[in-house]
Amino acid sequence: MTTEIPFTYAQQLLLGLELAVPGSVLNPAFIVRAAYRVAHDLDEDVLRQAVDDVVARHDALRTAVVRDAGQSIKAHVHDSVPGRLLVHDVDDVDDEDAFLAMATNAAYPPDEPPLLWVHLGRCADGTSLLVIVTHHLVSDAWSLTLLARDLADAYTARLRGGPPPGSQVLGYAEVAADDFSPSWEKTITDALPYWKDQLDGVADLALPVPTPGRRGEQRTCRFTVPDELWRRLGRVARRRRTTPFTLLLTAFTASVWAGRRDAVVPIITAGRKPSEWYTAGFMLNLLWLRITTENPGDLDELSRRADEVCRAAYRHDVPLLRVLPEAPDLTALIFDPAEVVERTFPVFQLIPKSPFAPTADDPALLLTPVPEERQPAPVMPLHLLWSMRVDEEVVGIVSCEAEMFGQEWVEEKIAGFLSVLERLADA
Repeated sequence: MTTEIPFTYAQQLLLGLELAVPGSVLNPAFIVRAAYRVAHDLDEDVLRQAVDDVVARHDALRTAVVRDAGQSIKAHVHDSVPGRLLVHDVDDVDDEDAFLAMATNAAYPPDEPPLLWVHLGRCADGTSLLVIVTHHLVSDAWSLTLLARDLADAYTARLRGGPPPGSQVLGYAEVAADDFSPSWEKTITDALPYWKDQLDGVADLALPVPTPGRRGEQRTCRFTVPDELWRRLGRVARRRRTTPFTLLLTAFTASVWAGRRDAVVPIITAGRKPSEWYTAGFMLNLLWLRITTENPGDLDELSRRADEVCRAAYRHDVPLLRVLPEAPDLTALIFDPAEVVERTFPVFQLIPKSPFAPTADDPALLLTPVPEERQPAPVMPLHLLWSMRVDEEVVGIVSCEAEMFGQEWVEEKIAGFLSVLERLADA
């Protein structure tokens, strides 16, 4: 049995992009994934039961997103769907890399629930690789870490004869319904004047792409922020009563928007209220930060402005879909279906260390993240996405359209970014 549910504001934004650029979102390659090493023995049957438990716990994973005969896009939640555990033999290190690439690059249709695919790679040395894949329409980076926690909890409970994690989390359908509640509507309405003022005329400030071109092959460049530099930045952030995120944002603005007095930086936020922390789903939001300085070369001024603007934006954090009507020129630019892209807004995000850990004191499934540089990057419907992932180390991941942003341009911006971080750490 299935039930049709409304789309969240976040999903509606994605579907607006799909209507403008068909195939960008309703695409079997539009996924998020996380890979882990398991250094101990695994019971495959128990793991399969645990995957079933995770699917039962989160209704987003049981949701099919389909385009009907009238070309309308709808979401249908299935009452029950068996989980999907895919088992592979992995012989050596080269096979491991091929396995990780296969798990990232396989096709994952959004209309075939469950929209969770767990790949188990059994390695010759007795360890295993576990890759958790979800379609991005019903999941995000926050969800992946939550699902990994829930999988570890379910495996531990099943192996030791206890009850599996229940379904006491807020359902995704309830989250979608809450998007249209009177209390949330009032919050949104109160925030709109702020955004109308902030976004007035921003479409004219879009960054020209180095080489205007068409969407096509994506390139990913990775770099690492040295541990010693990260520690120094933490001390500077505390002294200035700001956050490491603000300093990263300052470095991004100073390097990618070098010399511009008016920078407009869309940042990705988790888009979650506390009641939604334990619910898997696509809930991301974009906050458009307009950072204006008198002297863009003055890093002290730039970091102060970045801090002020960021704090104000978070106080007015409401769905972008509701904000865009206040800035019709920006809306037209975002959803511009033109084949050749000439201007864009590079997007910035921080992916913090997961707040989720197994609930058992002695979990039976121990998941160690595979280093990011070993994992192929999924395809994203953005011209340029600059991500900073904070875990055991701080890794930068720049994903961009290869035809528009050449390797030399990206490397120059990365070098500039790290140079600005050094200057901030020395301040």
